Amino acid sequence: MSERPELDARLASMEILFRSPTFTPELVAAIRRTGRHLIYTPDEACREHWERDQNGSCWGEYTALAPLLDALPKPRRVLELGPGLGRSVVFFVKKCGWSESDIHVYDGTGTPIEYGILGPRTTDSFCGDLPILNDILAYNNVRNVTVFNASRFTLLDLPGNYDFIYSFYSVGFHWALEYFIDDVNALMAPHSVAVFTVPPVFTGFPGLSEFYYRIVQWKTVWPADAWLNLLILSKVQLPVSARVLQCWGNRDG
Repeated sequence: MSERPELDARLASMEILFRSPTFTPELVAAIRRTGRHLIYTPDEACREHWERDQNGSCWGEYTALAPLLDALPKPRRVLELGPGLGRSVVFFVKKCGWSESDIHVYDGTGTPIEYGILGPRTTDSFCGDLPILNDILAYNNVRNVTVFNASRFTLLDLPGNYDFIYSFYSVGFHWALEYFIDDVNALMAPHSVAVFTVPPVFTGFPGLSEFYYRIVQWKTVWPADAWLNLLILSKVQLPVSARVLQCWGNRDG
C-alpha cells in the first residue's frame, strides 16, 4: 500500500529537471530510508509523485538561494554532505550550469533509522544508498560527481578548498551542524560559502561567531503549507546587493 502525501501545488508543477528512473523494490526501499514520510510501491504513479516531490524541494531551495547563486562565480569545486539519492546535484548541474564543476558528495549506505531533529553526530550519521545514488546520477547523465563513502573517509580526508558546500535535510537538520562545523570550516577557503537546511527551532551555537551568517526562509514542497530555513555561512561579506542583505538580515541578526 502506498502513501503519497499532498505536495505544494505550485512547486510540484514546476519544470522537471531531476528525473526518476523506473521504480523498483530496491529504489522504493532506498527512498524509505531517506524520506520516512514517503510510503511507496513500485509503480508509475508513485514514481511520478516522487519525481515531483524531489523537483519541488529543489525549486523551493533554489528560489531562496537564487540571489546568492547569481552573485557568486560559478563554483569550481562543490561538496554536498548527505546527498540522499542525488536530487540536488542533478538539479544544480542542470539549472545552474554546474556541468564543468568538480562536484564531490559525501554519504554512506546506512540502515533505516528514526530521524530526529538536530541530533548528535554518530559514526553512522548517513543513511543513503550509494549504488542507487550512482545509478540515478548516471540515469540523469550527470558525470562530474565523485562519491566519497562516509564509511571509508572522514570529512577531513576530503581534498578541501571547496567553493560551495551545502547540505539539505542532513547536516544542520537531522544532525546538528555544531558537531560538523570544525570539519566544514577546515574544508572552506576564505571565499567559500556554505548553506545548510535548518529547522525553525534552530537558535545557533557559539561556533557560528567565526562566520558571517544569515538565515533565509524557503517554501517546502512537503508539508504543503510549511516553510523551513536555510543558514548561509561565509568567511567574508558576500557579494550581494544591499537590498538582498537587508532582506536576509546581517551577521548577528
